[in-house]
Amino acid sequence: MKVLLFSPDTFGYYTKIINVMESKGHSVDWINHIYVKSNFDRVKSRLMPSLTSKLTEKYFINEIDWQGNYELIVVIKGEGLSEFLLDKMKQTFSKAKFVYYSWDSLSNVKGAKGKFKYFDAIKSFDRVDCQHIEHLEYLPLFYSKEYSRKPNSVTDNKYSAAFVGTLHSNRFSDVLGMASLVEKNLNKPAFTFFYYPSKPVFKVLKVINKSFRKVPIEEVSFDKLSAQDVSRVMCDSEVIIDYGHPNQTGLTMRTIETLGINKKLITNNRLVMEEPFYKAENIFVIGEQSEQELAQFLTSPYVPVSNEVYESYAIENWVERLIQC
Repeated sequence: MKVLLFSPDTFGYYTKIINVMESKGHSVDWINHIYVKSNFDRVKSRLMPSLTSKLTEKYFINEIDWQGNYELIVVIKGEGLSEFLLDKMKQTFSKAKFVYYSWDSLSNVKGAKGKFKYFDAIKSFDRVDCQHIEHLEYLPLFYSKEYSRKPNSVTDNKYSAAFVGTLHSNRFSDVLGMASLVEKNLNKPAFTFFYYPSKPVFKVLKVINKSFRKVPIEEVSFDKLSAQDVSRVMCDSEVIIDYGHPNQTGLTMRTIETLGINKKLITNNRLVMEEPFYKAENIFVIGEQSEQELAQFLTSPYVPVSNEVYESYAIENWVERLIQC
């Protein structure tokens, strides 16, 4: 099957999706879901889309192979795709099935719901969105092969805890506070990595956003960690810390990757308690459990989930469910 995939390039996840699709015999063309020539363009296209709309439209018209005989068109998030472009694709690729997937809460993706009429199937990682929007199918995120089940050898881990993520809201102070508690209990250093895509925008936010004012610029990286480095750090940590965006209720990729490597998770997302893989021995939910319970949680053994549940979150199964319509 010939597939046209639009998606973010976040941490290279799209390459993993393409690899799985191609391993199943599909031919895939990929296009970034927004127009970006730099990290500054990326931020501008999200915060001020009206300023980049003309460039974005031209970008897609030039990038799309209008002669391509596509059988399936998959849009993940699709922030830059206007209704005009979707309508043009529906007319041009009239025999293709269209699938939409959101790995962000829909409240954070401007205009997403207005585009649903162009798709044969609509899916989301956000359980709450799926409960409130008709025909929106729940499809949680995945772990890929570098996060597949590994032995959980606590004594060999270099770090007590690991956090790798993009800077937003109160994430900096919240993560450092939790990392400090874990360090104290396990007597090992924690690894924290905060990323922001644009240094100039970060400097502006330090002036206008009170959550960013106390974040030292030297504590922020404007270059991403490689996927290999993220995996290495997580596998070398006893616990993974996850702080989701306050406006997002879906489970993060980090949550599912933590399941993949059989590590314990500390998270602020209580909806993880509704997942089949949830075990109180493995997942500490901030706000649901006390600091005293945290100490016991950190020193108790990890309890593996069943193979059936574990495999259901693998990227191969996720891709199969994604392209069904």
